[in-house]
Amino acid sequence: MKTKFEFEPMEKIQSKLSVAIFGPSGSGKTTSAIKLAMGIRDKLYPNEKLEDIGLFIDTERRSSTKVVGRNVGGETLEPLQLYSFEPPYDIEELYRLISYATDEAHKKIIIIDSATAFWSGKDGILENVADLDVKLAEAKKMYGAWSEKEIIYKKNILKNIMTNDKAHLIVCFRAKTEYVMEPNYKGKLTPRVVGLKEDMQADIRYEFDSVLSLDKETHGCSIVKDRIGYQEIRMTSENPESPITVEDGNILAQLVSEGMSLEEIAKLKKEKLIKFILNEKAHKSSKLAAFEAKSKMEFDEDTLNKLGYATLLKIVEVIK
Repeated sequence: MKTKFEFEPMEKIQSKLSVAIFGPSGSGKTTSAIKLAMGIRDKLYPNEKLEDIGLFIDTERRSSTKVVGRNVGGETLEPLQLYSFEPPYDIEELYRLISYATDEAHKKIIIIDSATAFWSGKDGILENVADLDVKLAEAKKMYGAWSEKEIIYKKNILKNIMTNDKAHLIVCFRAKTEYVMEPNYKGKLTPRVVGLKEDMQADIRYEFDSVLSLDKETHGCSIVKDRIGYQEIRMTSENPESPITVEDGNILAQLVSEGMSLEEIAKLKKEKLIKFILNEKAHKSSKLAAFEAKSKMEFDEDTLNKLGYATLLKIVEVIK
């Protein structure tokens, strides 16, 4: 029986890291992002300069350049190549930029600081929604802009960027904040700003491997979402909410590099198809013999190894 559905072993697969960092202004998002990038480079690309394989997309008027070269917590922040993204903050243009950076400039690590600009900045998604709502109201439409195809399209582009498979991605978000009253070291109640959540699309954190929240006062890191085992490792440390270091980048890179590569998975799937075809040949399948005659090819192991996966799959579907 032919089927379009194909199953495969549930193996742990290597992937590119996708991590989000959010926190109030001054909590250390830029510094933490660069440290993570340094750690990823040290673990996965030890012979490369960060400025050769890394790109920093800056939407904050080149504010990232103010921290490069500083020694923070005993670690000197290294430079990446810089792209200063000026308004309008068009999410489609960001997608084109990242595609160029990975496909043409061969960047392996990308930082976006801050991605909030593409949500609530000039010509960001929220502004697009507001403009479209006005047009819909003038046309006396009974529904809002969020259900319009062009807005859904932009939201999907945003999610696709966060789940790219060509570069390790570190994304900084501004945080929606509020003040809480807490006792200071003298026991006197004083206001402290805390970051409640990312200033971004509500469900965006589901697209990341890990989402990290930074504290403004201590620069400490707490993990609010994780699916690769980073939280378990942090919880065993002496101070689970300590500031991010280069070592954290090492750990995250190690976690996503464990398991089989996509190339290895593809090789196993191809070998499975070849094994099936050769088994059918050994049992003198009439369907395979007819396919060989039609294609004027003899399907021995050498010939099959030279064929692409799609061609092999087509052969299997015909002879099943």
